[in-house]
Amino acid sequence: MKFNKFNKKFLKSRNFVVCVLVFMLVVVCTVNYQFSKQHMLETSSDLKEYEELLLTENENVDVDKEQVKEAANENLDAEEIKVVDSNKSETEEKVKETTTNITKEMVSKENMQKDTYFIDIKMNREQERGELIEELDSIVKNPSSSKNAIEEASNMKLNLVKFRESELNIESLLTAKGFKNPVAYVSENNASIVVDKEKLDKDDAAKIFDVVYTQTKLPFENIKIMEYKR
Repeated sequence: MKFNKFNKKFLKSRNFVVCVLVFMLVVVCTVNYQFSKQHMLETSSDLKEYEELLLTENENVDVDKEQVKEAANENLDAEEIKVVDSNKSETEEKVKETTTNITKEMVSKENMQKDTYFIDIKMNREQERGELIEELDSIVKNPSSSKNAIEEASNMKLNLVKFRESELNIESLLTAKGFKNPVAYVSENNASIVVDKEKLDKDDAAKIFDVVYTQTKLPFENIKIMEYKR
């Protein structure tokens, strides 16, 4: 009997302990679950904030890249404009325009009908050259002109002095050889000559070619000889 009572007490005590342990286990699990849940929520929130931060940083990086790209393009555009709009090209265009104007006046049939043709052509040549020199001077004196542009304009001015000297020498030598009222125009690659004679023979052409070549060293195909025909 005593043994049975002991067993019953033991079992009750054992059951109680088991119940207590189970209860404690449930409590621990519940607490862990809540803690884990809270931790997960916090982690998720942190992760979300972290992702948003990364996204913001990436957007900033993209903006920076775009800004760098735009700056590079602007610099590139600026270099392209500088090349296309350079003073060197401007100088060449002005020289080309002057040459075109003078040679056009020289070959004009309307001008050749005038008794004052030779005087008019020489005056026009000097006027066009004078305007060209003024434009070259403006490039040289312009503070915004590049070093290359200034050098180009200065060299062209020196060339114009040489061209004018060659023209005067040609006209003087041709006059000495018996040609009346010769007028010459010399540019970098070409020379145009008009003499007061309606018909030039081979000997006349040879004399003119020899004089022009001696003064300019231009090939014969770049020397144009014209007769003054009223």
